[in-house]
Amino acid sequence: MRTAWLLGLSIFVFFMTTPVLAVKVESLYKGVVPVTTQAVSERNPAMQLALTQVLIKVSGNDQILNNPQLKSRLSSADTLVQQFGYLTAPAGKNTAPYLLEVQFDPTSVNQWLRDAGAATWGLNRPLVFAWIVYEAPGHPAEIISSDSANEVASLLKQDAVQRGLPFLLPVMDMTDLNQITTKDITDMAIPLLTNAAKRYAGDAILIGHITLQGDSLTSQWKLILDNNQWDWNLTGKNMTEIAPPLIGNITNTLATRFAVVTTNTIQKDILLKVTGITHYPDFAQLTRYLNHLTPVANVEIMKISTNNDVILKISLRSTQESFIRALSLGKKLTPAPVTDTTDTMVIYQWNP
Repeated sequence: MRTAWLLGLSIFVFFMTTPVLAVKVESLYKGVVPVTTQAVSERNPAMQLALTQVLIKVSGNDQILNNPQLKSRLSSADTLVQQFGYLTAPAGKNTAPYLLEVQFDPTSVNQWLRDAGAATWGLNRPLVFAWIVYEAPGHPAEIISSDSANEVASLLKQDAVQRGLPFLLPVMDMTDLNQITTKDITDMAIPLLTNAAKRYAGDAILIGHITLQGDSLTSQWKLILDNNQWDWNLTGKNMTEIAPPLIGNITNTLATRFAVVTTNTIQKDILLKVTGITHYPDFAQLTRYLNHLTPVANVEIMKISTNNDVILKISLRSTQESFIRALSLGKKLTPAPVTDTTDTMVIYQWNP
């Protein structure tokens, strides 16, 4: 049986399967810009604008264009284009008749950020689950759900997509209604809300209370990630003035934690011991998962033990701390309950 495992390894190491991660965000390297014509004279500056969207999403930093090197290279945006096309703009949502959709080369975009010493935030990002209450005169307090007609839901989802932030609202079915009330949310009853949110498998929880007072909105927000909390108070005439800064605050905060400054050279090699690998697909999924982490430059098999342990050499373009933070977002790897982790070897448990 052991021999069969090893003989099959060379085949299954390339087995293509979607890794189980926090959330794998699609379209990070795609920008969409409204345009009035399909002329080249308008396309070129629109491509630059599309690239700024991508740089903000990929870095997680809305101030990324303050980097002088990146700013100076925007005129060469067309050199990073993989493909582009025009779409008819949805009626009533845009002032221009067309949308220019531009797909940029991920490797080249990442290299630009690396050359500029800027951080890169990978495809795998923490899912933010939100409990939000909206109150207005003559309007009973409402918990904003995933299918709510309130503009709060649509605007937050829209801005989250633009920033590459996984964002989820509750369905508010009987399970939710039996556990959560509007008062629980306005009181920010963290233990209760955290427990009720477990069914959604989020990585971070956002608690919000929005109140219409006169002709303006006031809002209080709390973001919870592990043992960390952040608070914001935002006001505006409407949600179009609150949603962008809120999503911006959340994204910038998470990017500060998870985005990584990488280099063109290997910074450190460490050994990763993973226990509990018993099947071919598990090993394939593990190596694919590791290769998608931003700090990782290369994954090399060092040893496969008879007790279902695998030892891999991980070559890092960044620090070991950034690698450990990236692992913390995964749903498949958790620190093993052992004490022999060292500066050169870390031990994790595979959770099938």
